[in-house]
Amino acid sequence: MSFISLRPESRLPPSTHDSITRAGPSYESYSSGTLKPPPDRPSKLRRLRPWSFSSRSSPGRTESGANSLNHPEPLAQASGHPDTEVDRIIEPYELLRVRDHEPSSPGESSKPTRPNILTRTRRSSAQRWSDSEEDDQADSYSWVDNDQSGNAQRAQRGSIRRRLSLSEPPSPTGTASRAIRNASRQPVRVPPSPTGAPQRPARLDPTQSYNILLAYQSSYSSHSSSGGHTTPFVSPFASTEVGRSKTPDLEWHDLIDPDVRLSLGREEVKRQGLWWELIKGESEYVRDLRIICQGIIEPLRNHEPPLLSPPSRLHAFILEVFSSIPEILRLHEEMLERLLLRQRSEWPLITSATDILLQTFLEVVDQYEIYMKNFPFAETRVKRECTQNPRFGLFFEERRNHSELTRRRDISVFLSRPVTRLPRLLLLLDAITNATPLDHPDHEEIPTVKAVLEGVLKGSQPGIESAEAKIKLWDFGENLMFRKGEIIELDIPDPKRTLVHAGYLFRRVRSETNWHGWQDLHAFLLDNYFLLTRDEEQGKHIVVSRPIHIDFLELSSADGTPERRHDYINQVRRRQSNKGRNGQHMPDRLMYPFTISLQSGASSRAYTLCVTSQAAREQWKDKIESAKALRRYDIENNRTFAIHTISVPDEVKKSAIKAADTFMWCNREAVAIALNHTVWIGWRRDSHSYRELVRIPSMASITAVTVIPDFGWLLVKIGGRLFAFNLGLMMPTHEPTTWVKTTLTQGIELSTPAEEVAFVRLGTTKGRLLVVHATYISRTTSTLLTFQEPLHAPVYNARDPPQPFRLFAQLSVPGFASEVWFFKQTIAVITDKSIMVAEPGNSNYNPIPVLPPSLSTSSLATKLSSPARAMAMFQTGENEFLLAYEWGACFATRYGEISRNGAFFRWNLYPSYIAFRPPYLLVFDETEGKAEVRHVAMGKMSEVIECKGMRPIRLSRADQALLALTPEGIIEVVETVPL
Repeated sequence: MSFISLRPESRLPPSTHDSITRAGPSYESYSSGTLKPPPDRPSKLRRLRPWSFSSRSSPGRTESGANSLNHPEPLAQASGHPDTEVDRIIEPYELLRVRDHEPSSPGESSKPTRPNILTRTRRSSAQRWSDSEEDDQADSYSWVDNDQSGNAQRAQRGSIRRRLSLSEPPSPTGTASRAIRNASRQPVRVPPSPTGAPQRPARLDPTQSYNILLAYQSSYSSHSSSGGHTTPFVSPFASTEVGRSKTPDLEWHDLIDPDVRLSLGREEVKRQGLWWELIKGESEYVRDLRIICQGIIEPLRNHEPPLLSPPSRLHAFILEVFSSIPEILRLHEEMLERLLLRQRSEWPLITSATDILLQTFLEVVDQYEIYMKNFPFAETRVKRECTQNPRFGLFFEERRNHSELTRRRDISVFLSRPVTRLPRLLLLLDAITNATPLDHPDHEEIPTVKAVLEGVLKGSQPGIESAEAKIKLWDFGENLMFRKGEIIELDIPDPKRTLVHAGYLFRRVRSETNWHGWQDLHAFLLDNYFLLTRDEEQGKHIVVSRPIHIDFLELSSADGTPERRHDYINQVRRRQSNKGRNGQHMPDRLMYPFTISLQSGASSRAYTLCVTSQAAREQWKDKIESAKALRRYDIENNRTFAIHTISVPDEVKKSAIKAADTFMWCNREAVAIALNHTVWIGWRRDSHSYRELVRIPSMASITAVTVIPDFGWLLVKIGGRLFAFNLGLMMPTHEPTTWVKTTLTQGIELSTPAEEVAFVRLGTTKGRLLVVHATYISRTTSTLLTFQEPLHAPVYNARDPPQPFRLFAQLSVPGFASEVWFFKQTIAVITDKSIMVAEPGNSNYNPIPVLPPSLSTSSLATKLSSPARAMAMFQTGENEFLLAYEWGACFATRYGEISRNGAFFRWNLYPSYIAFRPPYLLVFDETEGKAEVRHVAMGKMSEVIECKGMRPIRLSRADQALLALTPEGIIEVVETVPL
């Protein structure tokens, strides 16, 4: 093991040595007789080695047993403060050598003597150059004179090498323990104090200083690894009681002799103290990270019984809260080990550790950015989990009360440690740069380290702000209070959801008793909704009006004339202000109005809201317009449903299209288009393939057309009669030239001439495909439903011709039916009175919904569904159905009882037709040319489909394409597929 010393590149810059030059007695003071030169002063001095740690004696002391370099006259007493300077002069690139003067005999006085000062005469640069050539391994500073030699010195040096070897890491039981014992053996003389308080020792030799350093580093290592236990050692700067109770908080100047500090100069002492503070702070930081990993994460993961179940939820919680802390700990442990080794190898003057910092932070920056962006979520998740899970909160409370482990610090303090560590390092590096000489390499290297750290902070700042805004949005969503029963899905957990703007608005409210009343409202503008609320206690926000979706929100005006607010509260405030102003008149507040409206056909409503300044009104205007623009951009790039145009020949475009249907035939997609007197059929995406295949007399008109693809029948509703045409005869092949036109006489009539067909539907129930057509019974208010089953092979009878359809059942229900929906065993008939659930072949039927005993008759869902016109019924789950009305929808069980405790949601449009494409509902408004898309399970408003003049075609079967008629032709609403 080499002798412990400063490395050659650790020489202090000239600016530091200039300050050292002014720290000792000059050569002239010796020559003038003020101070006598040492009697045994060598004739020629060599350069001094680096700060080596040895107790070797000079030749004079070895021979005579006394220190030959002691001055006959005592020097002036130096102050113990590290920044105190004494007017002494020493040659540049030289340093004081300080050693303890131990008594040679028991009778000798133990009073501490002045430090030994080794000086050299002024010589020419050539002489100094020749001196440096004598020992090219020597450095500028040393505790020991290089002229010391001899077998005794080499033996003693070998003993010190073995005792202070750095080959084994310091530990409480290894080198550090021996260092503590050796430090305790050093004769530290504390001068008596009149008050009895412990005093600083007058001198501290190099070996003692280095041993205390090892013990102090060992205390950090022991403290970190044991989770709270500290190996105590007696410091020469603390009383015995203090040493036994805890590890003193030492600083760099506490471990260095005062005269040595004085020789360094103020700036160098400050620089060394800052490096000491950086390394000490790094040790504390690593200790806290170890507490997180070993004292929180591991007990949480191994807790029995588990605090979170299932185990996958616990694993997700640990990843979300602590994210990259284990990796940050690993890299900082490696950096701390290198810093401590650098500190020991260069003790007491550390040249620089910038290379260690740069190497580590280049590896750890990504982990810091991950953690800092996730930190707001981690802190919120812990608080929420502790509130909702008492056992979980008790666990963290036990961790906090473990004083030896956490020193009663909360979990939030530990979670914030990585966030606050980098700014603290930046401040320390700035201070180190200011205290570093201009010619030191750190002036070029420290800015590089700072650039890396600042890059992490700047890169993570947008993520932190976004996370804080998201948490603020979540808190807002948790404190909202809606009208009981109504489902309004704001979709707060969506990652895209943002709180655009919030503020207080004022609305004029007039009543019979107060014509000048005002209502104070708290408005919130999300990227998908605009809400007006009223603040309540405990941070709650009561929604005073139905939230307006951003797709339907319109800013009608924002340039109205300001009006004065004159109400009772303002009068009271004005009177109180006038008392303090000697009756001076206080004007009323000006209110700047702007109007927003809900553009949704029959349910349109408008709000005139006011703010207190023109700037606030402009801000609301800009925020609303920006939110709508961003919403349009987002929807256009993430459409749930898209519009496709079906190309048709020019002959079809010139006529009025009545109905259309798409179907598969000959393994190709075909389109059937019904005009007034003809039916055109052709291949989709090939407008030249269309042919006129059905023509009827001009006295009748076609009103509907649909296809039974599996059986090859084309059903055409002509006036009040229903006919079926054989597709196999009309389209025998996929080549349009082989297609055959047919007439009305070649069709099969499925209805009777005495009845008028209202509509026709196809569906499957009880495993059978049935065709049902509804006719209104004359002179009554009931509807007759006729069910017919298509047959694959005609049934021949000797007396009757073969029939491709057979009568399955008939059912009469009260009221005028408008729709029939097929379910697994039953059907739902939508009438103008209610919804009837029946079974084909059974004359019994049951009206729904049914009010369950648990639901009050005063529930809003019951009040709204009883007088409203029913429009559809869809099966949304195994045992749940959706009942759609013209005002909105509610849920019912398989027995027809209202479920979800009467929960419901309302439409934003006035529906003319409702279609179901699981899991979405499409609510069409023909007057507006719009359709709102709702998620059926949550009632979430997904998007709005807009097409001028769009009129949906009623679906005749469940798998039929969703077509609509527009002035330009036929369009299809197609559900998109995620990429």
